[in-house]
Amino acid sequence: MMKGYLLVFLMTFFLAPVLLAQDSDREELISAINERIDELWESSRAPGLSFSVAFPDGEVKTFTRGFANVEKGERMSAKSKMLGGSTGKVFYSVVALQLIEEGKLQLDVPIIKWMSDLDWFTRIPNAEELTVRALMRHESGIPRYVFKEDFQRDVIRDVDKVWKPKELLSYVFDDAPLFAVGEDFSYSDTNYIILCALIEKLTGNSIYAEVQKRVLDRAGLKDVIPQTGRSFDNIALGYHSPSDPFYPGVQFDETGKSNYNLQFEWAGGGLVITTRDLALLGKKIYEGQMFAGDLLDEYFNGREAAQLGGQWGLGVHIRQSPLGTVYGHSGFMPGYITNLLYYPEHKFSICYQINTSDRERTSILRELPSVGKVIVDQLDE
Repeated sequence: MMKGYLLVFLMTFFLAPVLLAQDSDREELISAINERIDELWESSRAPGLSFSVAFPDGEVKTFTRGFANVEKGERMSAKSKMLGGSTGKVFYSVVALQLIEEGKLQLDVPIIKWMSDLDWFTRIPNAEELTVRALMRHESGIPRYVFKEDFQRDVIRDVDKVWKPKELLSYVFDDAPLFAVGEDFSYSDTNYIILCALIEKLTGNSIYAEVQKRVLDRAGLKDVIPQTGRSFDNIALGYHSPSDPFYPGVQFDETGKSNYNLQFEWAGGGLVITTRDLALLGKKIYEGQMFAGDLLDEYFNGREAAQLGGQWGLGVHIRQSPLGTVYGHSGFMPGYITNLLYYPEHKFSICYQINTSDRERTSILRELPSVGKVIVDQLDE
């Protein structure tokens, strides 16, 4: 018994200085991050900011500035949720890849194999040649439904409408394709509407149920919710410009209720998130914890994406930066801009959101990646 106590004592005695040094290093790193964010925030005109870091050891720290609700004087907090825009595709990509891992879906089999019984499917451009790979890499040649004037008019005509996938896709029915499948790159939310309609058909579940089971539960994410409705708990109000699509003027009233049903985005994005959860998920995905390792190679097998720069894989933007390769995804919804970045050479991710999409108030977005250099410099010391 005495030997056991002695062993515990010796381990504690020798490890304590190491643990204290690690704590001190982390405190210095957090202080340096705060200092850099403060410098950037001084000249920012954004209402509020949430910035999270998932460190190499898996700890996540969130830094906030400004207001979630300017009118009420409510400060942005780590629990403040914002619309994630297209970063929802990160979640749906994981679902698709897990289904591929299970043999229920194939990357390069034309999806008409599963969709041929839908009388409207062949009205989608390039319907006969569409594959899961083409949809996820945005090389389908299908136009974006969200920019159709008829769609933008209809969204605000019936502000409580609950949109079905077929209704969203109907805005591109019988359109000429932009190019043949696989020939080029053109980013399109429409691709993920089709992908998730296919997933729902194969699983018999809603895409949100699949995300809950396959992504949120598995990754331990607690603050991601479906964007189905006009009101959400802990929402940071979004402030956008009159030139933004859809509803002109203020998007939310003083109670936090949107002027129209935000469900219309569905699988083009369709999730309300926190930066903490997205930063953590990004790290888990890009380090191979969410689906089989051999599929990770396919995930990062990108095609040239001249429209956005760099390459586009199976739901991931791949590009080069002063800190090396960066994996990630961005998102836009009126009133919100989101960015997820992961640095594989340094094993950390960052995610940041601001609650404005007014271009005159978004200049801080160009500078926020510089926080990554602060992190690298501290980690390398």
